Amino acid sequence: MAGDSFESLRARRSDLIADVLEKAEGKRPDIIAMTLAAGGNSRETWIFTVAESGGQRAMVFRCDPDHWIREEEMKTEIAGLTLANRAGVPAPQLLYSSAMINVGRPFVITSVVGGTTIPKRVIREDAFAPARQSFAADCGRILAALHTAVEFSAGWQTIDPVADLEGHRAKVGFRSPVLEGALSWLVRNRPSPIPLRPAHRDFRLGNLMISETGIVAVLDWETCGLSDPHEDLAWLCSRAWRYGGGNPVGGIGTLHDLIESYEYHSGQKIDPVRLHWWRGLAATRWGFASAARPRGSAGGAGIEEAAIARQVCRQEYNVLLELKDSGGATA
Repeated sequence: MAGDSFESLRARRSDLIADVLEKAEGKRPDIIAMTLAAGGNSRETWIFTVAESGGQRAMVFRCDPDHWIREEEMKTEIAGLTLANRAGVPAPQLLYSSAMINVGRPFVITSVVGGTTIPKRVIREDAFAPARQSFAADCGRILAALHTAVEFSAGWQTIDPVADLEGHRAKVGFRSPVLEGALSWLVRNRPSPIPLRPAHRDFRLGNLMISETGIVAVLDWETCGLSDPHEDLAWLCSRAWRYGGGNPVGGIGTLHDLIESYEYHSGQKIDPVRLHWWRGLAATRWGFASAARPRGSAGGAGIEEAAIARQVCRQEYNVLLELKDSGGATA
């Protein structure tokens, strides 16, 4: 998206944003700045500023790329942001969406939140030391608020973890004996059902906006649904999302601090056996996702897909580590 093609894209998105705000606010806005945010391979995220009497207003516009429209996923993201705003889960404020205004394609417009989503900055830079100190406990508190917000999750989709995993498996470009064996182990050792709760299902570094003092917002709600609360805790602790850090919770915090905070704020006990099963599933799920056939993305197929594909061997190793930790085998 460079040169004239990028300018054309920006112009089209500017017109689309103007259409939304004109319908919502009765006046066509004067958009004075507009930038495509870095990161995110599946959606376009535009930060734009409109001129107003007495000042300016900055907002965020998110939509699918033209070649990969996913209306249902955007509906899910809207539902997630709506719950977060109602339940006190830190998240961008949902201002307008395709559920409110029809402009011919799915979208959301939210408030701007300050901070960074770049994991290596959070893990390594001295300025983020206070945020690292409270990271695991903050994650426990935030996930407790999300999982106990049952009254705001009416109509949410129920996620069957094994069926979801089979869906990822169906997209792989080649067979992996390790991942196939892990799936077999997960099916045989599946824990008994418990009440399902609203879950983010991609809660991790990279999807958290973090300031120097702590977590500012939870982002990327397009995969949320009703699930076992242990899923979010396990995904957060996945080796894939530690980014070189040495601790299990996002490479930053301890499992003890995460669980202690979660249990205190939720009033629910974490089952270590169930958590280990979900950690095995998390590693297997990302393994299958890494082995998926190339797909479209906002940034193009080449470098992004190559970077993900090279993770397959590493994920196979992570799967073996998780199953070993949980006392299982791959066969």
